[in-house]
Amino acid sequence: MPPYARASASSRILPLVSSAPHSITLCLQRMRDGDPAAAGELLPLVYGELRAIAGQMMRVGRPGHTLQPTALVHEAWLKIDRAAGGGGQLRDREHFLAVAATAMRQVLVNHARERRAQKRGGDVARVPLDDHLDIVESKAGSLVELDDVLQRFAHRHPRAARVVELRVFGGLSIEEAARTLGVADSTISEDWRFARVWLARELPESAMGRGFPAS
Repeated sequence: MPPYARASASSRILPLVSSAPHSITLCLQRMRDGDPAAAGELLPLVYGELRAIAGQMMRVGRPGHTLQPTALVHEAWLKIDRAAGGGGQLRDREHFLAVAATAMRQVLVNHARERRAQKRGGDVARVPLDDHLDIVESKAGSLVELDDVLQRFAHRHPRAARVVELRVFGGLSIEEAARTLGVADSTISEDWRFARVWLARELPESAMGRGFPAS
């Protein structure tokens, strides 16, 4: 039985924990209201959230690993900054987490594709993102194969594919994903269960990680 199908009901992606869960939303509101100090306060808050997302993705049961996700966080923020106008186009924390999930996916998958292409040409020097990618793929399996399958899945089931992106690359809980997509928690749970079964069927066994994503 493939690992996706074996994931137990008790093995869940944990919701992100923020020291001030409404701070990002409040900062964004202040930016829209023209508060000049809000933009400066927003950056450390979003960096903290990005570090929480990256840290959760890299938590793979390796006791004592001390790798810091600085490179991943920085690259993800650059994408968010370009996509959301320095954060000014973000509505609230859930919107930020949704954009962050897409940014994390793009950074990791693009790097995985680049590294695969470089390896075909011989030995290449390692860069900091290689360490992050190694840890994530030890849990998630091949991100290139996962991304390819998700793109096909999105053509037929766009909302369910978005749920996978939010949960796998953004670390959102069922409740957070429901608020982000504006649907009921039960709808997200159904999409998540359906997506896991579909992925288990479509992904090659060699591309799968150790029971990821969890239920």
